[in-house]
Amino acid sequence: MNATPIMPRRAAILALIALLLLAACRPEEDFHITPSPTPTPEPTATPSPTPPPADYIDPHQVNLDIMARLIELLPNPLSAGEEQWKRNYEVGDDGVESILGVRRPAVGREIYFFTQQGSKMSLNFVIFSDAEGARAEFERKQELRSSLVNLAEDDSLPKPNLTGGGLYGSFGLFQIDNYFIEVFIEIFTTSSSPLKPLSRAALRFFDDKREEFEAAATADATAGA
Repeated sequence: MNATPIMPRRAAILALIALLLLAACRPEEDFHITPSPTPTPEPTATPSPTPPPADYIDPHQVNLDIMARLIELLPNPLSAGEEQWKRNYEVGDDGVESILGVRRPAVGREIYFFTQQGSKMSLNFVIFSDAEGARAEFERKQELRSSLVNLAEDDSLPKPNLTGGGLYGSFGLFQIDNYFIEVFIEIFTTSSSPLKPLSRAALRFFDDKREEFEAAATADATAGA
């Protein structure tokens, strides 16, 4: 008796079933790949700042020393015009305030005065490292004050100068080398404006005491050498 041959289609179906059974029995493969760790770069050392030379003199500190001595030497009271002007220690820090808009190494201070009759004024000094800085401050203040009062040059006072007064006070602007000086009178109770007498008194003080207050910087430089 001859065996009936298995049809090709049936053989293919059986082979497919066998493959499926074999695949189901195989262990599940882990296809998750752990990335290799990225090496951390070694930290780079921050270079230390280069120290200043031993003979370095800080220009800002020089100006601070000069200003401190200048304020110490200011007369109290200050005689000018019809009144005696006394230091007003109740304003600012012991009668002194820093002037806004002045950047290092320049130093600017406003020193306040008053009289028993009710007048009020301040002397403003700004010390720069060069005359160009003082000139720029002179022009800056000229622009600011011109919006308040009419300013004009006064031939009776050292030049460059600008003076003027009005409803917003009286102003005297001066530049001397690397210094800017301003006389600001907030209010006066006398019959005439004390702007010119106060300006002359401030400039006279500057001329008389300049060598002495500038010596403060020389003394510090010598001590640090």
